[in-house]
Formats: sequence, C-alpha cells, structure tokens
Amino acid sequence: MKLPKIVRTPDGWLTGYACMQICLFYAEEAEWNDADPTYWREQYQQFKRTDELGIKSWVAHPQIEAKLTEDAEIWKNSWTPWEQRHSLSRWQ
Repeated sequence: MKLPKIVRTPDGWLTGYACMQICLFYAEEAEWNDADPTYWREQYQQFKRTDELGIKSWVAHPQIEAKLTEDAEIWKNSWTPWEQRHSLSRWQ
C-alpha cells in the first residue's frame, strides 16, 4: 500500500483522518505479512465511523504514535507541513 500523506497540527496532534489512513496502512501491512490485522482494522473502523458522522478531530493515540516512532524511517517523507495541508486532496 502506498503511504498516505499525513498532517500534524502545530501542537503535534494527528487529525482523525490521518489516524484512519495510518490504521488502514498497518492493517494492510499486517495482512501482507500474514499477521493479525484485527487491532488495526478495529481502530480503522472507529476512525471511519467518526469520519462518516462528520466529526473532525485532533487525536493523540499512544499505539499509533508508538508505531510512527518505531517506523520513523518509513514515514519520513509522508509528512505534510500544517501550512501546506490545503494542497492535499483531503487532510481532515
């Protein structure tokens, strides 16, 4: 799966939409590696549900933050500066 473009707020929060995309990435990666994607699929579904309800959120999620730190090398080119967020097709 192609890495999504991720936006952080100036305070370091992730958007709910970014979390949804990150969870989907890790669920698909787990499936690819024959690992259990259940946790990441459940998290994805929760973020998707809030997105479908129109809830725009800023999120601090310990497991996502841990994975982003662990895989920092993978994600290093996926960050979009807050000031450039409107150049993305969707960021929130």
